[in-house]
Amino acid sequence: SLAGRHTPSHGKAVVSTQSTGGVLRGKVSNAMAKAPPPPKPVEQMNVVEIAAYNKIPSSITADRWWLFTWFVMLPITVASGINAYITETEHLSHDPPAYIPYDHIHQNTRDYPWGDGTKSLFFNPKWNTVPGRGYLWQDEPEE
Repeated sequence: SLAGRHTPSHGKAVVSTQSTGGVLRGKVSNAMAKAPPPPKPVEQMNVVEIAAYNKIPSSITADRWWLFTWFVMLPITVASGINAYITETEHLSHDPPAYIPYDHIHQNTRDYPWGDGTKSLFFNPKWNTVPGRGYLWQDEPEE
């Protein structure tokens, strides 16, 4: 309630619009609200009255989306990120599968224009293979 919450400003009384319940309580109560019925039939309303009445549902919708974003989408995004991190760290903890030189792999018609021509631009020696040789880390002699 705003009763009794006047703050003096240059001799005039100004009503504070800050809710005592906080932002979240106001958003929840507004999101759960339903638009009141129009004050009179729509056929009898002028454009200004219709525009004023249509602002009520839009504020309710905005608060619903605000709550949905912070309390549904943000936790889902965080949970998905944690799941991806756990899955990928488990996946990267072991070596890639053995190299089998299938015919349909590495169908390059010409060499790459950099290096020795067999490695792609974003080549990773642990995960990418070289045509005809397999993984480069398997070629290295073990100490």
